[in-house]
Amino acid sequence: MNIVRKVVGKINFIWNHRSGDAVIKYLRKQGVRVGKRCEVKAPLTLDIDTSRPSLLTIGNHVFLHKGLTIMTHDWTSWVFLDKYSDFIPSHGKVCIGDNVWFGENVTVLKGVTIGCNCIIGAGAIVTKNIPDNSIAVGIPCKVVNSLDNYYEKRKKLYPDEAREYLRTLSNPSLEDFYDDYTLFVDKENIQSYKEIPFLHVFKTKGKLNCWLDHHKRTYDDFKQFIKSIK
Repeated sequence: MNIVRKVVGKINFIWNHRSGDAVIKYLRKQGVRVGKRCEVKAPLTLDIDTSRPSLLTIGNHVFLHKGLTIMTHDWTSWVFLDKYSDFIPSHGKVCIGDNVWFGENVTVLKGVTIGCNCIIGAGAIVTKNIPDNSIAVGIPCKVVNSLDNYYEKRKKLYPDEAREYLRTLSNPSLEDFYDDYTLFVDKENIQSYKEIPFLHVFKTKGKLNCWLDHHKRTYDDFKQFIKSIK
């Protein structure tokens, strides 16, 4: 019977985690509060504690990356039982705000609140609260930058990174830069590029018109971008 239970449990786990949408639907069904526009990467690798679903809240537009673990309880009484013959449960709320991105293999422990507009770096173990608009990394996870500063830093570094990638290609084509169109496309010349893969990101999030209104390309076109490394 134990073998049967394990097999059935495994089948249920795979079925409820077969896709990102299925995971979110499953969490909501268990009683976890999950906001809108959340995305799940590699759903079978997630380990989200649903033993006390009322203790877990996940906001809007949260990216649940590969290997994410969220715990609303722990089992430290395992040690107490043997030494003190006592059992003391341990659990606490986990609240994740809106617009949060988790890197791969992040662990969030009980009693933690992660604010809105946060990036949590890969491999971090979150043991304490993270305030709004923060970049946080490490073990234990600590704030290392503000979102505003990181945003400005990325804008400065990105063109050099794209050119470095360009140098690695012996015969570069437009298809190689499917998410780098921002360097040579803006409102003035967007009609010259019929199929731009990254545009669906703006469209699905309702941000396309806003992006077109404020974005200015770095290069006149793709050819000038290619020439930039010569």
